[in-house]
Amino acid sequence: MGVINVSPESFYGASIRTEVDQIVARVLEMEQEGADLIDVGAASTAPKQIYGTQSVDEQQEAFRIERAMKHVRDATSLPISVDTTSARTARMALDLGADIVNDVSGLQRDPEMAILIAKKGVPVFIMADCSMPCLSPDAVICSLRTSMATARNSGITTDRIVLDPGIGFGKPPEADLHILKTLRRFKLLGQPLLVGVSRKAFLGAVLEEPNPADRLTGTIAATAIAVVNGADIVRAHDVNEAKKAVKVGEALRPCIMSQSGSTELLCHCNEMDAVVVMEELGVSPVIRKALAKKALVLNMIVHDVDTPAALIIKQEMLALGGDAAYHSDTIDHATEHTDVMIMGNPIQLRKLSTRVTKMEDFGLGKIGKELRELLDVRADTLG
Repeated sequence: MGVINVSPESFYGASIRTEVDQIVARVLEMEQEGADLIDVGAASTAPKQIYGTQSVDEQQEAFRIERAMKHVRDATSLPISVDTTSARTARMALDLGADIVNDVSGLQRDPEMAILIAKKGVPVFIMADCSMPCLSPDAVICSLRTSMATARNSGITTDRIVLDPGIGFGKPPEADLHILKTLRRFKLLGQPLLVGVSRKAFLGAVLEEPNPADRLTGTIAATAIAVVNGADIVRAHDVNEAKKAVKVGEALRPCIMSQSGSTELLCHCNEMDAVVVMEELGVSPVIRKALAKKALVLNMIVHDVDTPAALIIKQEMLALGGDAAYHSDTIDHATEHTDVMIMGNPIQLRKLSTRVTKMEDFGLGKIGKELRELLDVRADTLG
């Protein structure tokens, strides 16, 4: 997605095109560089606290979009998205030839937006609501699910929805980095992903580069990582460089078969992911939480375990439906100590912890307490 900013307030000055000849020339250039679609925005959403961005009223935004869209549509046959949170502006852009609406408020700012999109039957890029910065992947998922419900309730079909986790928009750099690292989690929502990292503030923080003009190298790296982690569309100021980064990212994607016919392989990071999938399936709220704990396997390693304790742990885990692995000399007591890898879901491991904590011999009580401590910390981290 190549970006055309017709708003002088935009945080990256080199992306701004306000004159008609400049706009047309940039559209043609991006098309030649390999853009698959063009995104036109007339009101910057860059955070004021970082860039001092001035707000633009709806009338001014609509005027800019009207002026630009006529020429962008004539200049290219590529799909065009309009970057706006205003239904009035979106309607004007669609009437002038735009094909897609890109709403960074996730359909939450203007109650008429979802209705308009459903009526027009056009695709929509739904971002996690930028007016309520989401500081964790779980919060982003919650925001996107709220927006998806708004879309569906308004009559927008799921085959027309693309989701954007909303990197940037005033979040702390560590929050943006966490979203980028865990991007695969958002694929569980079942929609294509749009990701925008181009020259954003989190890269400036990592690189210690306050000027967006100096963030191209970081942008290329982050773009490739986004694609490795599941991005389907990348929003780019620098199309040529982004295309090359995308090729590298695609080449590095895990080469595993994730779907065969109607069957799909899911890889959950934690119970929250399983809950999200089950909510989409319509599983009863009463049993979702309990089932989620069975939806993944945790692997824990206990070091320097007495051989009898290792054998007991193995038997206990087998009885609980899990398993354990240890050195091959353990079974005939040819070694006095071994490391033990314990494999089971959170429920099984919790039961193991309870059982062995009560055992006084071979250091099992201590092992049980350590297992419980790790499981408690993990539960607190997941909320």
